[in-house]
Amino acid sequence: MNTFPRVMACTIALSAVFCTFAVPVNADPLTLRDAITATLQHNPELAGYKFREQALQGERQTAALKPQLHASSQLENVAGSNTYQGVESGELTLSLSSVIELGGQREARLDLVTARQQQLEATQRVLTLDVLSRLTRQFIAVSAQQEQLVLLQQTQGLVQNNVNTLSKQVQAARTPEAELLRANAAIAKARIDVQKAEQLLKSEQVKLSAFWADTTPDFAQVKADLFALPVSAPLPDLLARVENNPDLALLGSEVLLRTGQLRQAQAERKPNLEWNTGIRRLQATDDSALVVGVSMPLGSSKRASGAVTTAMANHASAEQQRDTTRLQLKAQLLSLHQEYQQARGEVEALQSDVIPPLKKALRATE
Repeated sequence: MNTFPRVMACTIALSAVFCTFAVPVNADPLTLRDAITATLQHNPELAGYKFREQALQGERQTAALKPQLHASSQLENVAGSNTYQGVESGELTLSLSSVIELGGQREARLDLVTARQQQLEATQRVLTLDVLSRLTRQFIAVSAQQEQLVLLQQTQGLVQNNVNTLSKQVQAARTPEAELLRANAAIAKARIDVQKAEQLLKSEQVKLSAFWADTTPDFAQVKADLFALPVSAPLPDLLARVENNPDLALLGSEVLLRTGQLRQAQAERKPNLEWNTGIRRLQATDDSALVVGVSMPLGSSKRASGAVTTAMANHASAEQQRDTTRLQLKAQLLSLHQEYQQARGEVEALQSDVIPPLKKALRATE
């Protein structure tokens, strides 16, 4: 059975443990730690989040503002007829007006922006881990292609040795020339395979360096031990860690966001109190008087009931999605744990029972 692809899949999340830490300089081997550091610093996908953070900071500043004051002036009883001709009977009113927010609307706005900021942080963590996961898979692809190139070069060497041996045997008339011709064709094919593998390795290296926005890799090799698999943590411990899963944390932030939206909808059920105050000049009597006014919209609670119903439904849906995902993650973890244990057993069998006899057989034929 070909177990190599399964081994690759099982080592994606574990390969960082087996990389030698070093700083890549020119053609020095690149380690996974080096690749992760460069990706976190220069990956274009991750760089865009700072702008979204700045946008939410601006939203928070706006949400924290108190209702705006309005200044107004009003001139009445002028340019009319009879007694109200000219401005002798005019009345000039200068006033200030604003709104008193009731029901904790300002606090609800701030809580909603805070929930959005927490959701952005959770989304950024998920994206970061997704990028690093793809980076690790590409790192393993480069390492696997390196091993494939080494195998093809060894094959080419064996075929070349066979050609040299057959050449001597043909010269001694102990082997038909057709055997040598077939061997020459085999060495030509081996060279082609090596060239293709070298080109594919360069392509995989470019894909890897693209994670840190570099299309001209400055490394010749990567360093990793793909087959040194550690013992997995006990399954109960792994199940307990599901609560820290980034996807679950993202859904948790979605619940908090829906909670904030519900609080804001509930706060808007209470009407705002609009007030105004000022001074009025009565030109006809040469007097001044204070002007005060208060107004409140009617039916605010009924008008906001639809928004509250929508917010409650969205909140319940977010909670259900979070709980469903938690169950799915645990089921997926159980399946992956079993696959890992199976793949680990296959690797150990290959290393102890399959590869050593094959190496002995190869040495015996040399």
